[in-house]
Amino acid sequence: MSYISRDKLHRLQKRQKMLANEVLMYQRVMEGLRKNLKFESLLKLIIQSVCEGLGFKRGGIFLLEPGDKSISLALGMDQRGRFEKGTSRFRITHERGSNGFSDIVNGYQKYYLTNLSRKRIPNRMGEEKLTVYNNAAVPIEVGRGRVVGVLAVDNLNVNRFITKLDVVTLLNYATQIGLAVESFWSHEKILNQSITDPMTGLYNRRFFEQSLEEEIKRCQRYGRSCGLIMADIDFFKKVNDTFGHDAGDEVIKQMSGLLRENTRGLDIVARLGGEEFAVLMPETQPSSMGVFTKRLLKKVRETPPPIEAMRRLDHFVTISLGVAGYSHGAMTSRQLLKAADESLYQAKRRGRDRCGPLKIFKG
Repeated sequence: MSYISRDKLHRLQKRQKMLANEVLMYQRVMEGLRKNLKFESLLKLIIQSVCEGLGFKRGGIFLLEPGDKSISLALGMDQRGRFEKGTSRFRITHERGSNGFSDIVNGYQKYYLTNLSRKRIPNRMGEEKLTVYNNAAVPIEVGRGRVVGVLAVDNLNVNRFITKLDVVTLLNYATQIGLAVESFWSHEKILNQSITDPMTGLYNRRFFEQSLEEEIKRCQRYGRSCGLIMADIDFFKKVNDTFGHDAGDEVIKQMSGLLRENTRGLDIVARLGGEEFAVLMPETQPSSMGVFTKRLLKKVRETPPPIEAMRRLDHFVTISLGVAGYSHGAMTSRQLLKAADESLYQAKRRGRDRCGPLKIFKG
């Protein structure tokens, strides 16, 4: 067998291996989607497939941020196999040649590839330098060629050239990544539409009632506490009658924002319908809810209304709150909801712009 034929055989075997890895990656990604993996877990699966399948020392998936003005590392894997994210961020400009990421995102070049034997990148202090051998980057596209990110790989401290065949395979991998990302985003969009209120982006009544029931069961099983707040915009009908329904919608959106901004990440904020809202507060002692309700009432009271006509007439918006808490005992989500409703009713009877008495259920 001649040297040339052996070389051809080697390339053929390498190509077959890469094709097999492409198929394997696709299968793993589709399985991940079927299992409803979280986005980060899905990206981990993809990065592992890219690095292990093609033998690169490092890899990273960079995704465009909202507004498409910058791109950041959504998830990467270092030379030791450790995952990292959010460690790199680059500005995207329309100037050709400004940086490799911009050129790929804007379609100025189909991919980036360098086989420099030595490329030094200074660290943030400009002192110790990192030696990188051979790196490449390809676009991640969705839909009709819309670039949403970049797949980047390199061989840190390993002098293994990246071939055109590697780039072709990377482009194919990136296509699969684009399909996976688009499938995940589509699934998330459908899911969000089914559990969120379209006007405010808060959770809807259906999701709230389901979450409340699950939280009560969790508290009973593990001996935990939770709190529930019902909120109602005061004299909302007067806002609609005086300033119009568009003004009413703006008031609802503003109130939604205030509730979201003044609650914790683990709290579930929902719009139950009309001008009525609810906040489910896991891991909250009922006795500590008074601090939160006072702060929320003050914040709403001091926030200028969203409509100019309302501001001219000093028509500030206020809310009434009802509070209930679960400490221990056998109760249902319906009972806790009723207790919070009764507290809200008393707040309205006592003049509104206040919180009703705390109802604590102890079984």
